[in-house]
Amino acid sequence: MRAKYSNFIDQTFKLNPVLIVGSGISAGAGISGMGKLASYLSSNVQVDTLNEHERTAWYDIKSKLAVGRGLEEVLQNSGEAVSNKLLQEIILHTWCCISTDEQKLLLDISTNSDPTGFVRYFLKYITSNTKVINIITTNYDHLIEWSASKANWRIWDGFNEGSIGSPLSINKLNEQMNRTVKTGKNLNNITHPHLRIYKPHGSLSWFKIPNGDVMKVPGVGTHLIPLLEQVRLTPTIVTPGTGKYLETHMEPYYTILSEMKQALSGCNALMFLGFGFNDLHIQGSFEPLLRNDSIPKIILAMELSTTAKALIERGAIKNFVAVQKIGDYSEIISDKFEPFILQEPNHWMFTELLNQAWGAESYAATPRSI
Repeated sequence: MRAKYSNFIDQTFKLNPVLIVGSGISAGAGISGMGKLASYLSSNVQVDTLNEHERTAWYDIKSKLAVGRGLEEVLQNSGEAVSNKLLQEIILHTWCCISTDEQKLLLDISTNSDPTGFVRYFLKYITSNTKVINIITTNYDHLIEWSASKANWRIWDGFNEGSIGSPLSINKLNEQMNRTVKTGKNLNNITHPHLRIYKPHGSLSWFKIPNGDVMKVPGVGTHLIPLLEQVRLTPTIVTPGTGKYLETHMEPYYTILSEMKQALSGCNALMFLGFGFNDLHIQGSFEPLLRNDSIPKIILAMELSTTAKALIERGAIKNFVAVQKIGDYSEIISDKFEPFILQEPNHWMFTELLNQAWGAESYAATPRSI
């Protein structure tokens, strides 16, 4: 079984899979997950400027969080009780929480730590024939982008690169990333290695400006919150369970989703890292691929979600290997061979998966959980 598992991993990596990255990978690196985010919101959302109806709605949300209800579920079930003003307060403090967390990791990545494993991933591919890596993530943070930058990849997230980024279409991106070089009498097309990262829930560096447009302004920290309010820049992220925010901000999300679907339609393999399969908004874009037996899939999780287990049990995911933690070991589940327990720790982590595919690595990676 071990040989079949190893061969599956090896063959899937060779296909340059589209990666779908959920909150588990960031939580393992030190970014607040749903539980910690719920606690942060409970402690920091301000009610002073809310009206009585909005305060009542927030206290109801807070009480449900206090008894262990999931943040996404609570916000989703609150529906219309979450007014735009309360929603903006939730968005602001979600942004503050995750932004504070990620800043602690920027220096780590810049000084050769690899808290997620993505630095090694990008370093490996920079010397290959692979020129484009596609990653879909529901995370707001920049851990993947920083890892790519550390490995000298250029980055497209729907916006121009630079200190201030305006929206950039795929057509314009292709023009920027491709150039023709004359070698003797021959003309050769060269593609700059670049990451295309699709963030359908938004990014910490995206802000709505007063005229309603969204711009990318990297490097804005929580210490600038008072100034953001003065110049009327507002964070543009979609908080868990608040899908109506998408409906009022069609761009850049509409374009991001469209390009994300294009990337998925042309994929040869899929890799899910810390993704719970609970986001129907995203999952609808790749659900048919789950049933496609010609597309191999790798699923890594500290614990497979109830939804993921249900999909596996009813045969809705085909041609896959899933790895989860079980006690001190790793459980390998697949429809290609019998499940088995691998008596080695951490195979459910991305860093260990890379070791499985490429051999042990001495790069300064700190073992984390997803």
